[in-house]
Amino acid sequence: MNETKLKWVPEMFYLFTVVISVFAFASFSYAQEKVIWSVADRPTSYILYGKDKGKGVVEEVYKLLQTNLSQYQHENIKMNFSRVLREMKNSKKICACGFKKPEREDLGYFSKPAIIALPYSVIVKKGRLKKIYGDVKSLSLAQLFRNSDLKGGVTKKRSYGGITPMIDEQERKGKLLSHTTTAGLLKMLARGRVDYVIEIPSFANYISKQFEINKGLESYAINENTSQVLIAYIFCTRNEWGRKIIEHIDAILEKQRGSASYLEYLVRWYDDRSRLIISDYYQRSFTDN
Repeated sequence: MNETKLKWVPEMFYLFTVVISVFAFASFSYAQEKVIWSVADRPTSYILYGKDKGKGVVEEVYKLLQTNLSQYQHENIKMNFSRVLREMKNSKKICACGFKKPEREDLGYFSKPAIIALPYSVIVKKGRLKKIYGDVKSLSLAQLFRNSDLKGGVTKKRSYGGITPMIDEQERKGKLLSHTTTAGLLKMLARGRVDYVIEIPSFANYISKQFEINKGLESYAINENTSQVLIAYIFCTRNEWGRKIIEHIDAILEKQRGSASYLEYLVRWYDDRSRLIISDYYQRSFTDN
């Protein structure tokens, strides 16, 4: 009788091992649920190609979050915002980074502030406008447009947010030169064909870096912009899954946003004057929200 019982021991042990393995695999599979992160070919938020690949500010924040969300699998997929919102509407497990807008808030849960960005600014060669306007940090576009001695440049068929009507009017009057690309505009600036261009400072700095002219440029904030800084957030599908992952993301941001490395991500692609604006807001308000 005892010998019969002993014969069953290896088989029972084997069955026990199989059951434990199945449960362990099921638990691992659940823990390794996949999160899709939206990316786009949009320097300097995302840099998908070239020697600076992966060094975009949003990509750096994504990497920080993904490292600290080790209970999930992560995949970055290139997609536009129309697709992001469509996927969220279909309850797909997706996260993205962007500004708060009603149509996005209807479909996603938003994190604490994750990114500080600057809106369109006036980009010039260092010292060019100091001779005229003195040691100022911002300029009025209206005042700048009235100066007939200065030639400005913009990108063709571009939306400039709230200042678009002002720019369109000057372009129609022939008082602003236009080019099809930002790279072309910045080359015109470097060669003295225009005195200033209107562009997002981080993007202008990134593009000019490709042509090794970024060290000779600086930016001025535009007084007519309704906000001097822009705040972007991580947002994930508005369902129970999204609510939980945003809770995790908020906890990570709460812990990490105060670090020197996080601030470096935020200012990496800006000129010195822009860095001061971001650093000032960062110290005053960013980590309190």
